[in-house]
Amino acid sequence: MRLRLTLLAGVVAATLAIAYTAAASPTGAAKASASAACKTKVNLGFSEPLPDPNYDLIYGMIASDIKKAGGKTQKTQANLDPNKQIADIQSMVSSGVNVLVVAPVNPQSVQPALDAARAKGVKLIGADVFIGGPYATNIASSPYDAGYASAHYLARKVGTGQVAAILAPGFAGPVLSARNQGFLDGAANFGLNVVDKPIATGFSPGDGARQLGAWKAKYGSSLKGVWIFNDTLALAAPSVFDSSFSPTLVSINGDPPNVAMIKSGIESAVWNLHPEALAHATAWAAQNAVCKVEMPMNIYVPVTRIDANNASKWVSWTDLPKLPFTTKIFTIHGKSFVKIGKNP
Repeated sequence: MRLRLTLLAGVVAATLAIAYTAAASPTGAAKASASAACKTKVNLGFSEPLPDPNYDLIYGMIASDIKKAGGKTQKTQANLDPNKQIADIQSMVSSGVNVLVVAPVNPQSVQPALDAARAKGVKLIGADVFIGGPYATNIASSPYDAGYASAHYLARKVGTGQVAAILAPGFAGPVLSARNQGFLDGAANFGLNVVDKPIATGFSPGDGARQLGAWKAKYGSSLKGVWIFNDTLALAAPSVFDSSFSPTLVSINGDPPNVAMIKSGIESAVWNLHPEALAHATAWAAQNAVCKVEMPMNIYVPVTRIDANNASKWVSWTDLPKLPFTTKIFTIHGKSFVKIGKNP
């Protein structure tokens, strides 16, 4: 399949050409180059739904890109409380942000606050937001694809063997719900023999250990595969797995400890959400938004699998902000994607 690259900044080159390129300057800093037609600096507010190292990493790279382009940023964290997120949004708008990036706890609940921000001229960028709008764009992490692809992988690994899955609770938001749905659809399409699929009641490795321990006692070596909606719960595997219980384990995020478990042979695969691509694309979109450059309604960051074949090439989170990255957009059948860089 031939990929048709559509460089959005190139399309509007007469107005503005923007590309965030990490390590492009002699100092290795990300820079934004804008035409004389647009001198507007980004003042960005970032509203995240819960405390999560992925969001911290993403925000840090966004903030670095924006700062090096002459702008400024601030961040709030809603702790899975829609009311707090609404108050956070209102506070950032009052503080004078001109771009608001929102990863909502509940997309419906925040719509009035987003409408009020839009009415004040704030440019809105969704982070996996597919309702409401209009938005300058929506940078999406492909959670459904991650769930679906991981189900396909498990089917290839375990065949008709018994599989259990830990699903995300609905209150955790639409991104995790999409991971669930992708897995369930993939499991149905590829014939996975799913014997248990409880909904997580907690998010810690201890919660994962309790569920894995229960499966070990009930199914023993007959359980051939385990799917978990996030990496944190999967971190319990070393405390539970042994010669009598070592199912094929897959999870989603691409967190450093899970990549280490792949290298040691405990976990089989994780799906990398590419926080570097999410971050640089969001910073790029923020500058485009304040400069009134039209972008696709939704821009997706592809997910990729990290397994024993490529784990050694994975770039650590410490080094990830230094990885050269230029935001480029390509389209497949009308769907827009960020071209990911060298990180597997």
